[in-house]
Amino acid sequence: MRVVRNPYSNLSTAIRAGVLMVSVFVITTALAWAQEQAKPQAQGTADQYIVGKTDKLSVTFWQQPDLDREVRVSENGTISLPVIGEVKAAGLTTAELSKKIIQQMSIYNTPVSQATVTVLEFNSRSVVVAGKVQTPGTYHYENIPDVWKVIVDAGGPTSDADLARVSIVRKEGEKSNVIDVDLRRIISEGDLTKAPQLQPGDLVNVPSSPYGTPLELSSAEKSQRRNIFYIFGEVNEQGPRNLEAGMDVLDAIAVAKGLTTQADLKNVRVIMKDNLYSNVVKINLKEYMEGGRPARMMLHPEDTIIVPTRGGGAWRSALSTVGSIAPVLGAVGTLVLLFR
Repeated sequence: MRVVRNPYSNLSTAIRAGVLMVSVFVITTALAWAQEQAKPQAQGTADQYIVGKTDKLSVTFWQQPDLDREVRVSENGTISLPVIGEVKAAGLTTAELSKKIIQQMSIYNTPVSQATVTVLEFNSRSVVVAGKVQTPGTYHYENIPDVWKVIVDAGGPTSDADLARVSIVRKEGEKSNVIDVDLRRIISEGDLTKAPQLQPGDLVNVPSSPYGTPLELSSAEKSQRRNIFYIFGEVNEQGPRNLEAGMDVLDAIAVAKGLTTQADLKNVRVIMKDNLYSNVVKINLKEYMEGGRPARMMLHPEDTIIVPTRGGGAWRSALSTVGSIAPVLGAVGTLVLLFR
């Protein structure tokens, strides 16, 4: 048998190899460019932070790590460093402070030409949360969020909190102004962008409701509840399960044999039943597992967990499944968005 070779086969192979090499080069170059573009933006955000009193800083020197220090900004706005002594820090951005440190350091130690200032604790940008929240206290932020996000960071409101009468106490000079916020209305309208932005030093007070809330149950009502919960959607075993003491949403998912590969962790819903209405709480479980926020979502008797499919299909199918137990769940009333 005579074999006839294709005279263009080697050329075709070479062309394909060349195209492949060019494609790899283009993709690699694009990725490298994207990374380089991202670096200045991230660094720019950090460099724009204005240092304040009581902030804790890390100052590092690339050429002489023995000079590295962790320092706290004093009440007069200064920090103390080796060789140069006290340096005015409050009121400067971290980039400006780095430049100032190098200028003074170069007078006494010329080999040092690079200093990096990193904020370890944002103590000058803090707010206090008091009243009917799960974890009252002082919270520190690089960028202070709105009043609802801060309440969520404090573990969320308690069952007897009156979100219609939240107040923000803001000190302006010698006086303090009180800003009244009806968070219940803002939440019911579903537009959390209306929640007021907080400022450093603000005090947020969440008062107790004089009438109680639908989430408050009498001892008799609690005793009538079955000690179970329901879980539907993208879990491996759907349906009712026994509720153990101290069980949270992650525990419930574990009891249901875990999540499927199609689970949408950012939009998990928990339906909390009371004798008149039900509250639907939306939880970003992905953010919780990565950063530990918001606080643990504890389950109550006859709560229902719905884990939707990415894209929203399972939310509809899960609701149709839940429809068969609608008399148990009651009417859905308030949608509380913990994370948008």
